[in-house]
Amino acid sequence: MLCFLLFACSNLMGQKAYNLQSCIRYALENNNNIRKTHLDVEKSAQARREVTGALLPQISGSGSLNDNFQKAKFIMPNFMKEFLPPSMLDPNASDYMTIEMGLNYSTAIGAGLNQQILNFSLFNALDIAKTAESLSALAVDAKEEDVIAQTANLFYAVQVTGYAVEMFGRSINIIDSMLTTMEVSYANGLVKKVDLDRLKVTKTNLMTQRTAMQSAIGVQKNLLKLQMGLDVNKPVEIEKINLEIFENQLKSPYEQAFSLNSQTAYKILEKQAGLTQLKRKSAVYESYPVLTAMASYNYNGVSNKFFTGETTYWYPTSMVGLSLRVPIFGGLSRSAKIKQADIEIQKVGEDVVSLGQTLNMAFNNALLKLEDNRRTIQVQRDNMALAEDVYRISESNFSQGLASMTDVLNASNSLIQSQMNYADALGNFMKSWIELQKSNGTIRSLVE
Repeated sequence: MLCFLLFACSNLMGQKAYNLQSCIRYALENNNNIRKTHLDVEKSAQARREVTGALLPQISGSGSLNDNFQKAKFIMPNFMKEFLPPSMLDPNASDYMTIEMGLNYSTAIGAGLNQQILNFSLFNALDIAKTAESLSALAVDAKEEDVIAQTANLFYAVQVTGYAVEMFGRSINIIDSMLTTMEVSYANGLVKKVDLDRLKVTKTNLMTQRTAMQSAIGVQKNLLKLQMGLDVNKPVEIEKINLEIFENQLKSPYEQAFSLNSQTAYKILEKQAGLTQLKRKSAVYESYPVLTAMASYNYNGVSNKFFTGETTYWYPTSMVGLSLRVPIFGGLSRSAKIKQADIEIQKVGEDVVSLGQTLNMAFNNALLKLEDNRRTIQVQRDNMALAEDVYRISESNFSQGLASMTDVLNASNSLIQSQMNYADALGNFMKSWIELQKSNGTIRSLVE
């Protein structure tokens, strides 16, 4: 048992804490949604190979073996009446005679080849498949950016909540110190019991809130593990908050200009616009001629005694040719398809303009939110420092008999509230910063 406990403790102590970059890298490699998008890319690649295969020579083999137990018969005029002398003619002979065709057995084996020489629809289908493959690759980029943003938000949420738990712990330690002093004062008759009880109630409330915060950390870690693709039953250690990172982020203004070309969503819509153009070409190419080259070779055999004896015959046949198909009239359906494609092109064009404006607005809103949270966090930081001074002065005045217990408790509550407000401000600032990175297409900088 002792060895087991030592082993478990060594594993727990040896577990490396994840930082933001390691969380994101692990998520990019193991997130289930990203894996699915990679499968879509592979599927698109195979679809392109399928279309490419249709442009290559198509070779097929064939074989047959027939037992002609009821052979075909051919009806024709009885020309024998014209060649035989009247003395040899049968007066009851029919004007037509029946001739049986073929032998009892026949077989054939051969191969055929078809090669597309001119087929604009098939060439255009290859371009469509290539564009679809590019769209799948962009979908992977978009999903990875979503996973990066979600992982970063959960990571900072765990850090900020952990910081809040730490602040609660500091407040509880302060209350414990006050309780020790007050219990001595109460024993000496210097304070009332109601004041001591009020302080105990305050401590109990703080401990309850800290417990709730600790449970919230567990929930946030489970969400983070799910996002990363980690086993939810496996413990995970997250790096503690480093306020210097937040402070440096606060001091450095965001200077990157907005660029539509860096937006994955905009790239996807542009590819979809190109795909719509190709679909229009498909409707146009339906009226174009199709030229195909053909070749075939067959080796045939016939026999009356299953390919034995003198009645067995073998002979080859071969063919080389061109096939041209020219559409002439399609009932005006092709022109209707072209007009539908033109309408879709116009709709996608409107979507491109609208998306550009929406993305620009999202960037500007994220920038405004970041600056607002920057100011808020500075105000809350100053407010927390002021609350600490007020609490320290109130506690000193209480020890000198210049302030009441109510003043100390009020100052303590104000300090706790200012600490929580500062923790919330930290979380909101990092959320807005991540949102700004995502809205400008620079979210991958978090991995660096």
